[in-house]
Formats: sequence, C-alpha cells, structure tokens
Amino acid sequence: MNLNNKFLPVFSMDWLGLLKRLKKIEGNYGVLAPVSCYNKLLQSIRDLEKPFFIDSGVFTNQDFPWYYQQYCEYRNHRWMRELRLASEQHLRQKVKEYLERCDQFCPDFVFTQDIFGEPLLSLYLARLTWEEYWHKQRTYALIGVVQVGYAIYNWHQKVVPQLDCFPPHYELPKSFLAPLISVYRDIGYEYIALGGLLKVDKTRTTGFKFGLSIEELDELLAWSRPEFVLGGLALTRIEVLKKHNVWADSTGWLWWNERYDSKFSNRNVFQEVLGLEFAQITPPTGATPINSLSTL
Repeated sequence: MNLNNKFLPVFSMDWLGLLKRLKKIEGNYGVLAPVSCYNKLLQSIRDLEKPFFIDSGVFTNQDFPWYYQQYCEYRNHRWMRELRLASEQHLRQKVKEYLERCDQFCPDFVFTQDIFGEPLLSLYLARLTWEEYWHKQRTYALIGVVQVGYAIYNWHQKVVPQLDCFPPHYELPKSFLAPLISVYRDIGYEYIALGGLLKVDKTRTTGFKFGLSIEELDELLAWSRPEFVLGGLALTRIEVLKKHNVWADSTGWLWWNERYDSKFSNRNVFQEVLGLEFAQITPPTGATPINSLSTL
C-alpha cells in the first residue's frame, strides 16, 4: 500500500467511542491513533481493515516530554535540576521503543516522532528514526513529519533585498522549508507529512485550529508536494486536498455533533467528506516486509 492515491480522509482518535462512530460510516477512510492508546483499541483499529496510521502523539505529556532528560549540576554552592534535550543515546532508545511498540499492531504507516515548533530538532529525530527503522525488517512505511508551521507563522519578512543573488523567494518561509523538505527526501523518506500547522484555540472542542487559509494551503501544497497534511481535514479544504492528491487527518469530524452546530442538521457531513465516488483503497495483507533490502 502507498500514498500515491487520490485524496483520502483520515480520522484521528484516542478512545473506543470514536471508533464505534466510524464503524457506522460507509466509504473509504483511514484511521490514525497515537501510540499511547491502550492495546485493545489499537488492535480493534487494525481489525477494521482500513488504512491504519500511528503517530507519537506530539501534544501528549508536555510537562515532561519524552525527548527531555533531567540533569543535575552543582552551581552556586547548591545542586540544580533542570530539563534539557536528552542525549543521543537516550533519544535513540526512545525511538527504538516507539518503533517496537508500533511493530506489535502492524499499522500501514507510522509517522516519525517530532517536536512541535522545532523543525531542526524534528529533522534530527527523523534521521535517528530512519536509521533505527532499517535495523530490522518491518511491514509498515515511515512518514517523515516536517514541522513547517513554526517557520510559516513566525517568519519576519524583509522588505528590501540585501543581495541581488538571492532567489525570488528568499524573504519567504519557502527559502527555509524547501531545503528542509529536500533533506528529508535525501535521507530516504518517500512519504512526507506537513506538521505544526495547528494553532491553539481554546474555543474549539479539540483545543486547536488549522492556521492557514484555503489560498495559503493551496500555495504551500503547490511547491512542497507532500503526501500528507496533519490536521488539515475540513469540508472547506476538501477541494484543495483533492486538487493536490494529498491525504489529511482531523479529530474534528468525530467530535462534531449537530446539537452544537445546527447548520449541518440536514446534511451527512461524514459522507460528504468521504466522497463515495473514490476507488476502494485497501491495506495490504500478510506480513511481507516493506523495508526489505531488496527495496533499496
């Protein structure tokens, strides 16, 4: 199975009640769950026989993230404790544990572990993950997560060029993100997901909103050419996602309830977003390794 298909909606979930809602939907869709979900839920998603994605849950345990270590240092006549980025040995062990847990549930795709708002650290983790991934044969494909949101939302545009030799887009986030995506491709990632595009919004049920307009998303997809947009699924963005043949996920569809939004009371939004005209996309069967040496 690969991502070289037409647009496919992917629903994110982390509890069994949402999975029960999905089972009532007719059509083609994928399911994404964080690796921290309990075993029964992950196995139930696999048994659904839909394209199955696992991610690391980038927003979980923010008080003590997995990529931090507590360091103790004697300063100013007393011991000081502080959290810092973990050592490479610690990070490699965490990556190994993550992939080994994914191995237990035979997903079709696994997203690399990333750090929200940290594009370069996420690239570093993607490189470690790629190396660990090839230590043994695995039946799923890796999707490299590129943290593009921080650069897009925090870029300070320069009005006057400093040098005539700069490319036309030097003052845009593209000047940083295009080479960053190229590094992922050079590492070996066939599948790229754009991440970090959600913004905090406490008025939303999920606590986040997608930060790009339709026009901005269209422009971003036109030059970045990803296979997946994390958090990008919405009725208003369906046409853009179809246009660029990318897959996208969202939790919002599962939380939606007509009691809270009457404008959809006479519409079946689940079926609208699924688009039943699409060809059937089915996950692979058996346990043929995807990352066997013969694929290199």
